[in-house]
Amino acid sequence: MPPPVNRRTFLRSSAIAMALPSLESMARASDSSAQASPFRLVAIGTPFGFEPTAFVPTTAGHDFALPSHLAQIKDHRADFTVISGLSHPNTSGATHRGEVVMLTGAPMPSVQSNLTNTISLDQEFASHHRGQTRYHSLVLSTTPASTSLSVSANGVGIPAISRPSEIFSMLFLSGSKQQADEELRRIAEGRSMLDAVGDQAKRLDRKVGTVDRARLDEYFSSVRDVENLLRDSAERVNRPKPRAPGPAPQDLPAKEDSLDPTEQAKKLQLMVDMIHLALVTDSTRAVTIKTFGTHHSLSHHGKQPEKLMACRQFEASLVKALGSLLTKLKESRESEGRLLDKTMVLLTSNLRDGNSHWTHDLPVFLAGGGFKHGRHLAFNPALLESLAASEIAVSSEDGRATVPRMGVNQAPLCNLYLSLLHRAGIPADRFGSSTGTLANL
Repeated sequence: MPPPVNRRTFLRSSAIAMALPSLESMARASDSSAQASPFRLVAIGTPFGFEPTAFVPTTAGHDFALPSHLAQIKDHRADFTVISGLSHPNTSGATHRGEVVMLTGAPMPSVQSNLTNTISLDQEFASHHRGQTRYHSLVLSTTPASTSLSVSANGVGIPAISRPSEIFSMLFLSGSKQQADEELRRIAEGRSMLDAVGDQAKRLDRKVGTVDRARLDEYFSSVRDVENLLRDSAERVNRPKPRAPGPAPQDLPAKEDSLDPTEQAKKLQLMVDMIHLALVTDSTRAVTIKTFGTHHSLSHHGKQPEKLMACRQFEASLVKALGSLLTKLKESRESEGRLLDKTMVLLTSNLRDGNSHWTHDLPVFLAGGGFKHGRHLAFNPALLESLAASEIAVSSEDGRATVPRMGVNQAPLCNLYLSLLHRAGIPADRFGSSTGTLANL
């Protein structure tokens, strides 16, 4: 039996396709395309975690009581899962610097340790959708000049976009012909430089031993990846953009030291709106956003009632914006149903909470993606016992929790990351520190 005819092939020559009779191969292609709606990934990272009693349920399974933060999004209960007792091994001393391995799981045993970072979850996911969307990925932050959560295959951090108006322009506004020609010229120059370097490396390949040849193979692979990106960039320059749904958003003024949760919530909501537009127009299928870089001092509340309450307000505004994204994804429809069912929305942190600086029992929230939700998967029963009894040890000197040794019952967070890749049909054997896929997901 001949292979089915690809529907897009016909769309490229619509005049010819109109004249053709209905073919069996076309029907098979239509059937398969109806089942081929792509997966998307939205990874949200907050650098200071969540106050545990407000975020983590005290019982596992389906019949758990919603903590105060999650009670705000109770209407989405059937569409999300809370996961506790996960960690990145070998990051116990990383504290805040662990932000850069939040989505990679690369080892960082101490603040002083030299880091060789690895590819982040979103970039691994995006690499399997290369050329299928206008943008390889969107790397975002709610604060200007912030480090991002995204890391390239070479271990290099990817700069973040923090202005909603810039994202809107990328999605909907076309530049002048002069701007397009200039962009094409830069792309062509980049490719010619890669060609020259590639020729030199190929000549060198004939003169080196086995070990160096393996390194050169890795280099060639990197060069090919960059060339593919350049080719995809050239193709998208003249590709029409979708019609804008309305006027561009107005960027809010940057106030790095602002402790107003209302202001921060507005910034995050604008970014949520942009994320939804990027997904619904299929402009990209991989989005990361680093949120809330301004409430550092409040997250170190030392159990002081006023600071603790203010910290919870910040955290609650993040969860509320998350609920807004889930609502938008549920209301957006595609051929197979809700956009949320093919969008995996992950929320996590590099710290359990800012007050403790613990790098285990990380807060993890997963929504959408067609998983069986409405559950709390608990991989550290001792944490639940502690929360139920409100026995979180705090030192008398600085209000930070006493950090115990890492428990043996911690499952690698990268097991979840591997599960997300598999859910999207990406055949990865492992990811980061994974030891397999996450049990019971």
